[in-house]
Amino acid sequence: MGFFDFFRRQQLKPPPTPFETLAAFSRFQNVRECSPDFYRKHFRAIDMTVGFLGFLGEQHPQFASIFSITMAPQADLAKALESLMRNIQMEQRTLDFIDSTMTTIMQTLLPVVQDPECC
Repeated sequence: MGFFDFFRRQQLKPPPTPFETLAAFSRFQNVRECSPDFYRKHFRAIDMTVGFLGFLGEQHPQFASIFSITMAPQADLAKALESLMRNIQMEQRTLDFIDSTMTTIMQTLLPVVQDPECC
């Protein structure tokens, strides 16, 4: 990498799809433990994320089975979630609820994933 490469316009990655975001959320559900200090600092965001995934799993057990797949690559989980959501006919108000809740969770999780102790 040359000196001036730094100043070249960087190619932006497209934002994640809602399915990729849900797949990323599911990673929080499958964490077995974290430090008590980290949890104490971020418990609201962690509990909100896990609670939302549990709610989706209760409403549609297919979500729960996809979220429980811990070793699958995130892209595969996203594809499975996209396929599921295309196959189960959800009402528009349910989709709106999922969308608004995911937006709130992303805003709440930002400090968690930016914490140097995370990930």
